[in-house]
Amino acid sequence: MTTPITARRLGRGDARRAPSRPSCWFVAFADREPVTLPAGIRRVLRHASGRPWIVGDWPDEAVVSAATGRARIALVGCAATNPTQLLRLLLAARDVHALDIARAVAGDYHVIAEINGQRRLQGSPTGTRRIFTAVSGGQHVAVDRADVLAELTGGGLNRTALALALLAPCPPHPLDDLVAWESVEAVPPDHYLFADRDGRVELMRWWRQPAAVRSQAEGAPILRAALTEAVAVRVAAGRTVSADLSGGLDSISVCCLAARGPADIVAVTGIARGADGDDPRRVARAVASLPGVAREIVPARELPLVFDGLACAGEPLDHPFAGVVDRARLRAGLERVALYGPRLHLTGSGGEEIAGGTPNYLPRLARRHPWTAMRHLSGYHARQGWPWVASLRMMRRRDYSDCLGDMARTLHQAARGGNPTRHGPPDVTALDWTLPPIVPVWLTRVALGLIAEALGDAARRASPLAPTRDGHADLFAIRTAASAFRLLDQVAAPVGPPLSAPFLDDRVVRAALAVRPQERTSPWQDKSLLKEAMRQVVPANCGCRETSADADAEQDRGLAANRGVLMGLCDDSPLAELGLIEPDALREACRRGTDADRRPETLQATFAADVWLRTLAGRLD
Repeated sequence: MTTPITARRLGRGDARRAPSRPSCWFVAFADREPVTLPAGIRRVLRHASGRPWIVGDWPDEAVVSAATGRARIALVGCAATNPTQLLRLLLAARDVHALDIARAVAGDYHVIAEINGQRRLQGSPTGTRRIFTAVSGGQHVAVDRADVLAELTGGGLNRTALALALLAPCPPHPLDDLVAWESVEAVPPDHYLFADRDGRVELMRWWRQPAAVRSQAEGAPILRAALTEAVAVRVAAGRTVSADLSGGLDSISVCCLAARGPADIVAVTGIARGADGDDPRRVARAVASLPGVAREIVPARELPLVFDGLACAGEPLDHPFAGVVDRARLRAGLERVALYGPRLHLTGSGGEEIAGGTPNYLPRLARRHPWTAMRHLSGYHARQGWPWVASLRMMRRRDYSDCLGDMARTLHQAARGGNPTRHGPPDVTALDWTLPPIVPVWLTRVALGLIAEALGDAARRASPLAPTRDGHADLFAIRTAASAFRLLDQVAAPVGPPLSAPFLDDRVVRAALAVRPQERTSPWQDKSLLKEAMRQVVPANCGCRETSADADAEQDRGLAANRGVLMGLCDDSPLAELGLIEPDALREACRRGTDADRRPETLQATFAADVWLRTLAGRLD
């Protein structure tokens, strides 16, 4: 059980002086010359030869390693292991391909291993931890941040990737994984980078989606055990751990599980403007049911608006990230809990994606259980107003290439001066392989042409993440959530402890995806699987929030308050210098605000990319 803890109350501005965590990054090298080292190295692990193996900067507890003879391994991140166990796993493996670390070690981490001159470099299967690679000094090096590698190799910007970053909320697979620098490649999350003794590299697949064969009754206790383990790994070291407590089931589940461990827990809640008036009471009930959990609430009057402080955003990110428009709000919560000195901050990131699912399980369900599918479709029709004819049309057989091809044709039409056409009612497109991204009206024909060409090429060559629509959509949603979380952690780095997302651990994801999609979610109840799994964990009187605050209203308030700043950014936008946006059209959108056909995400993605480029160039005020 945790014990009550208190924060040292500081004066105005003192929170900004709270100690920030060390930056965390690494570069992994082969045991050969030459080696070009990056700047800013504070940590070095060496090969037996004395040459650098892993260099970078990381906290003491972030790396566990073991070595013997011509074999060595390091896990970077949050791993439930120790050097003795790692050494046993290393000795039992005949080569790097036989290292099944994920099966043996819970957590969220990178794997960097070498056996007899062969190397394996691997991130997490969801994408919370990535591997990027490029050639530097004549050898393939691997890093966990694309910007570090771009600086090392001197690569230029990829204009197509920047154009794609302007789509909202993100481009479809595989274009969402395009790196912003020409010289750098991303290793897919379900693959690892293999390098042989001669330095030749190959991508090897190591992770596959589990078959969705379990019922909710079978899967709920397995999910509960996996999430319990994931949270326990993070609080096992004790001391103080902070956590989001938004009132939703995701964050409340994590808080309840964390309170069972040896760490002192500080729960922080930001009350959004216009939120349900019961939100504070709901959170109070949740905290009251958790003895020993300290409570911090940031009231609406103290919570920054969307776009606040955007012109001052100087955090180095390795990809444009729309979430940066909420940086001031994130920092407000983290600065509040920083007064307690937490070593880690838990979030509910990924809970929606692994527990919620998407409606596009219906086409496959209709071919196997047509009456069940029709009952579910009737539920969506009744609750969300889906038109029958459009819904049935969207459930027809079609390939992923057809979905991408439709998007490419729409963009080609726009690049030639036509108006982009919609593929159907927005809700009904949820039955397709993936939702079509929103295309801002201020993109130039050059930008539209780059995006259309990339989509057309993907339609001809790309394969979906899974053979079925719902399988692909699940993995894409999870990867998108993991990418957002990874970049959010980069935003938070200067002011708070490392962020952590137990829902996005491999074992938690596998447990959730092994449940049949129609039993994971339904038109009548959101997150039904997670509710069943947490029935014995989350107190019944918590009354978890079912809906979020109105994001459009939040953006409208932020846009009104920051309109002058945003319009000022239009005056010398680096996106305009690259020929990707029409600044007058963007300025007009800032002046008028968004409407039903120009959803808020479009402004967020554009200004996030603008600020990202300014940060690279050192042009922020």
